[in-house]
Amino acid sequence: MRTLVAVLIGLVAGFFTGLVIDQIIGVVGLLTSGDPGGFRFLPVVLAVLGAIVAVLVARRRTTPPHR
Repeated sequence: MRTLVAVLIGLVAGFFTGLVIDQIIGVVGLLTSGDPGGFRFLPVVLAVLGAIVAVLVARRRTTPPHR
């Protein structure tokens, strides 16, 4: 259950982070060259990466340290 919650939180956080970064890149591109730039699938890619990182962090916190 914790893994599912971690995946959902990672997906949402990664997607919104991707949207924000894509908009920042677009504004900077528009200001510098007059053409809005950006990456087409950045929110989706960051959502997947966010889910992977969230699962890794959740597993690290639930497993005891090795001695």
